[in-house]
Amino acid sequence: MAPRVPSLLVAAVLLLGLAAGAARASNEEGDALYALRMRLSDPNGVLQSWDPTLVNPCTWFHVTCDHASRVVRLDLGNSNVSGSIGPEISRLVNLQYLELYRNNLDGEIPKELGKLKNLISLDLYANKLTGRIPKSLSKLSSLRFMRLNNNKLAGSIPGELAKLTNLKVM
Repeated sequence: MAPRVPSLLVAAVLLLGLAAGAARASNEEGDALYALRMRLSDPNGVLQSWDPTLVNPCTWFHVTCDHASRVVRLDLGNSNVSGSIGPEISRLVNLQYLELYRNNLDGEIPKELGKLKNLISLDLYANKLTGRIPKSLSKLSSLRFMRLNNNKLAGSIPGELAKLTNLKVM
């Protein structure tokens, strides 16, 4: 029976380590989302559940997490928020869907969005975004949907985006 105690102890330590790792990831994601929250004006209170003191952001409205409590979807479409999208959004490394359409977002599209390797859908249409479409978006090999229309973007569509072979809608 004695050999099982160390095995149980090792298993318990491993489980605690995995839980701590998930909590750290969730806290980093929560910090990134809260940084976005601080950039935004929210006249309708749609972000009132975004409480940075919670263990992770998976209970926040408009945030969807996977089974491992990693943020995979941010859906603030048609929420009447205004402000800018900051580079901290790139810390949501498991994000698959970024839905920020039909708001009053301004400023440039952060080039850091090109770090979101798991992104499937990027919906930023019907805002007040300015500047050029970042060439870094060509790194999003999983991207299937990219809607940037009805903004105040300048310049041409970067030729590098032709590398996105999974892209179905642009």
